[in-house]
Amino acid sequence: MSKLKILIAEDDKTTRTFYDKALDDEVFEKRFETDGEEALNAYKSWKPDILVLDIMMPGISGYTVLKTVRIQEKDQSVTIIMATSMDKEEDVKACLELGIQGYLVKPVDFKGAGERILSWYRSHKQAQAEAEGEQSKGGSG
Repeated sequence: MSKLKILIAEDDKTTRTFYDKALDDEVFEKRFETDGEEALNAYKSWKPDILVLDIMMPGISGYTVLKTVRIQEKDQSVTIIMATSMDKEEDVKACLELGIQGYLVKPVDFKGAGERILSWYRSHKQAQAEAEGEQSKGGSG
């Protein structure tokens, strides 16, 4: 099985180090960016399977990256996980409305983070496959 490409947009060096250690090198091909603009450029050129976005970053926020990917790029295939200290219900709801698959509240418990990210990825892919199946059934009748 090929590795899953995961792009992590995180401006804090210590947090990037934790992600690097927590995410299995056998499962994930990792790429790190430190601000939203770099993350958006990397997303467009590298086409990751999973995008982990810190909301509060220099320049373009992770929330803006999320909106750009889902609305402007019309990409529903990439699994998007927000990772932030913003844990108010309205923050989570705003991200859910844009189609995220997961929400990690900082400080992130990195023990098991890789498994949670994989679980969100698998659930997202399963939901997409089911939706495509429903679309093909509806079109044949």
